[in-house]
Amino acid sequence: MILALDSSGKETLLGIAGNGRQRAVMLPDRDSLIGAFRDLLSDVNCSQAELAAIAIGAGPGSFTGLRVGFAFAQGLARGLDIPVWPVPSFEVLAHNLLPNHDTVTVVVQARKERWFVESFGRDARHRVVVAPTALEDAIPADSALCGPGCLTLPREIGTFGERIFPDEWAHHPQTATLIALAQARWQHREPLPLGQVLPDYGLEFGAM
Repeated sequence: MILALDSSGKETLLGIAGNGRQRAVMLPDRDSLIGAFRDLLSDVNCSQAELAAIAIGAGPGSFTGLRVGFAFAQGLARGLDIPVWPVPSFEVLAHNLLPNHDTVTVVVQARKERWFVESFGRDARHRVVVAPTALEDAIPADSALCGPGCLTLPREIGTFGERIFPDEWAHHPQTATLIALAQARWQHREPLPLGQVLPDYGLEFGAM
């Protein structure tokens, strides 16, 4: 069984999957993380000893959220002697839609009316932080858009509306996607020492 955790956004994904069992919750309050973890294990009839790894969204994102999530994951991993497998959170979001779209751009709001933008797939582009006036130039033509920032784009940026994926789930990390990417990246590699498993806070996120 693998635990999935992404606390980079305003809500925290906590999921578990393996052996034909899967459950996930989105937590609005990170203070409920420990209780939700216990409930999740109970829901799938799993003991902590059955956990083989923790797949974690590494950010960028909320400073407070990532700090809480990584502290929880590292404490649990240390106690159970299991690895933590970090995956960039924007990559997890993009793969909600890849490979059904040639290019997917993840949009996440930073503070001070600025947005993180990163594209994946055929027309991949490195992550940038842009003001609203630069959004159009930062997003590849014909790219599908996902990520929680899509829901907070300025009203004057109306040209993106039809390119924003309509289903709510696509704008949040998904357990199966996070675990699949973590396995592909880490399952056949030597795991990082826990002290080297660090979040990417990003340069312009607040403490939200």
